[in-house]
Amino acid sequence: MNLILLSGDYAKIHAAAMITMVAASLGQPVNIFVSMEALPAFHRDDTVRAQIPQGPMGQKIVESQGQDYLEIFRQAKEFGDVKIYACSLVMDLTHWTLEDLAPIFDETLGLTAFMGQVGDGLSLTF
Repeated sequence: MNLILLSGDYAKIHAAAMITMVAASLGQPVNIFVSMEALPAFHRDDTVRAQIPQGPMGQKIVESQGQDYLEIFRQAKEFGDVKIYACSLVMDLTHWTLEDLAPIFDETLGLTAFMGQVGDGLSLTF
């Protein structure tokens, strides 16, 4: 399964994390490409991450004090074959390196390299 995260919306990123966790626990490999407005949601700096929009459902998730999406992605990587890639274009535009992001990324890739690497499997966009 391939996930492409483009939206910075908290609820969408959280949903992608939950789908990743379920797929990983079922033994399905998951490849995730994080780009555009989604990438700041993975920054190490809490002030950058705090700027992502939550929306009504995102606020409810945060208020419930459930697991943060970063923790869910970390656990999914422990459970199964999960690879997470940061978009090289956005990394260049923001002048970030992998050290600026949460330590869950495997590497930086461009979209063409990601699409060539993952093949024709099921792809979901968030």
